[in-house]
Amino acid sequence: MINVRPKNIKIYVMKKLSLIFGLFAMLIVSSCRDIVNTVLDALPPFDVPFSTNVPVPLAAVSTTTYTRTPEIPMNINLDAKIKENNPNYSINNLKSVKLSTLKVDFVSSTLDTRLNAIRNARIYVKAPNQPERLIATAYDNTNPDTITFTVVDEELINYFRTNENSLIFEVMASTPTADQLTVRISSGFKIRVQL
Repeated sequence: MINVRPKNIKIYVMKKLSLIFGLFAMLIVSSCRDIVNTVLDALPPFDVPFSTNVPVPLAAVSTTTYTRTPEIPMNINLDAKIKENNPNYSINNLKSVKLSTLKVDFVSSTLDTRLNAIRNARIYVKAPNQPERLIATAYDNTNPDTITFTVVDEELINYFRTNENSLIFEVMASTPTADQLTVRISSGFKIRVQL
């Protein structure tokens, strides 16, 4: 016959029940947080596209260091974009801004140079009173028509509380080239607005 004390069984059962209850409570709390965030979303998340043509002079572009193009003004007015979706909300309801897509397409060149002349590229976002932030990179490009960037999954809300925002495009050449490219930068920003 096994000698089991009732007191030890109670402690064992209580520990197991405490563990099960704790796990159940964590599940409910995390599910409730998701539900509350969904309910607080004033609008479904939406994309704000930005596209522009940019001249890229390759005459002085190095094959070992990055060369910057002049600052590219975006001037995205998120207050107006939010009000387009629902006039009852404004920039004060902005909860999140993240870059979702970014690519560069070939438009033209003076001497028929294509995008495969650019080996590596980086794009930064800039706004007043904010440090420049790297938001996308492309390495070892060999495509003559399109450079697809890997975007950084970071919050960019402080760069879009103003409409004075811009991009900085840096390139590194694959070979020394003396030409001027025109490229089209196309990006999409995922916007979330909450009550």
